[in-house]
Amino acid sequence: MHEIGPVKNFMRTGMKVSEPRRRGRPPAYDRDAALLALTDAFWDQGFAATPLDALAAASAMNRPSLYAAFGDKQAMYLAVLDRYDRDAEAQLRAVLWSTDDIGAAVAALFAASIDFYSAGAHGPRGCLAVGTAATAAVADPAIRTALAQVLATMDAVIAERLAAAITAGQLPADFDAPARAALIGATLHSLATRARAGATRSSLEGFVAAAAPVLLG
Repeated sequence: MHEIGPVKNFMRTGMKVSEPRRRGRPPAYDRDAALLALTDAFWDQGFAATPLDALAAASAMNRPSLYAAFGDKQAMYLAVLDRYDRDAEAQLRAVLWSTDDIGAAVAALFAASIDFYSAGAHGPRGCLAVGTAATAAVADPAIRTALAQVLATMDAVIAERLAAAITAGQLPADFDAPARAALIGATLHSLATRARAGATRSSLEGFVAAAAPVLLG
């Protein structure tokens, strides 16, 4: 599992700590904070529509510093997608392994996804990858590869959880875990798109209620 973020603050009292001298100037920015700011900017406007000035303003970095830290606009977006992929994997695992019962685990996944896709300070933004990368991927092979990685990660984690349920005897031995994982993932993508399009929470919950029995049946 990947860590969502490093611990950054340390408190020292009572004595000075001597540190080895480092060559060069340390980065005068918080990479995690900058990535979060870039994520919000791209998530709100998409890859193509987000100007560099908006990215610089969001990250509180001037354009030369932003380029030095992340590279060009495409590199910034790919860094955002990579971080999103790692964080999404951590969240998927936390939810899917929060209970031993596979039905309850999948229900918890859908409930958490509805919360994530349809709420928050920025409104119903859906999924960053599905909502923004899918459009950019048509003309950009690197973004297409990054999007495929996000989708593959989701499918693999869900398939792993389904396989564990087969081993535990909760699902039949001939249950096709990879195929059902892809279907569950597709349901999550649909939830994200519907949320971004303004679907109500009750309609999303109704969609899940109809889909869940089919996905595990």
